[in-house]
Amino acid sequence: MNSRSLAVVFLGAALSAGCGEPEGPPTTPAGEGVVIPPVETQEASGTVTAAAYCDDVATWNAAWTSLEDQVLTLVNERRAAGAVCGGVAMPPAPALTNHPSLRCAARKHSKDMGINNFMSHTGSDGSTPWQRMTWAGYSYRNAAENVAAGYSTALAVVNGWMASTGHCNNIMNPVLVHIGIGYYNAPSSSYRHYWTQAFGRQ
Repeated sequence: MNSRSLAVVFLGAALSAGCGEPEGPPTTPAGEGVVIPPVETQEASGTVTAAAYCDDVATWNAAWTSLEDQVLTLVNERRAAGAVCGGVAMPPAPALTNHPSLRCAARKHSKDMGINNFMSHTGSDGSTPWQRMTWAGYSYRNAAENVAAGYSTALAVVNGWMASTGHCNNIMNPVLVHIGIGYYNAPSSSYRHYWTQAFGRQ
């Protein structure tokens, strides 16, 4: 399986990057995909709310929303059970709560990746995960982002994230209490299926 992960985690004021982009479209069977490596950023955001920012993702394809909801259920099952991330046992963590502003940020980024046929934490406009969360109206103390592409089901993408240390750590991090999930299907793009998880704590 050709699998990579892109995880952005925000803990404290540390800044470390390990971002890489896939060299080309996946050659794996349906249901498998790629995920990009982890990035960390600084703590705490300002408060900037652009009411119109979320307008284009407020109404969403019902099948896509169902996939997003399935990911939330699967993630909370993993948190409740505890997990091993990169060989380190992670204890059970409380369930994440869906947050509309984070869902907006996640959908915006998945849509951007699908329409513009790329996969990265950096948006086509140069935006960072932290800017997108802030523009969506989410003021955070801690935040993180996971991105993936090519996975056609909720279970496949969650398994992909859990198999990657940085993404698994984001999912299992008890400091993070909110989540927004965005799925976008772009049939003519390289990966077709685009996923974003935006995590936060206010």
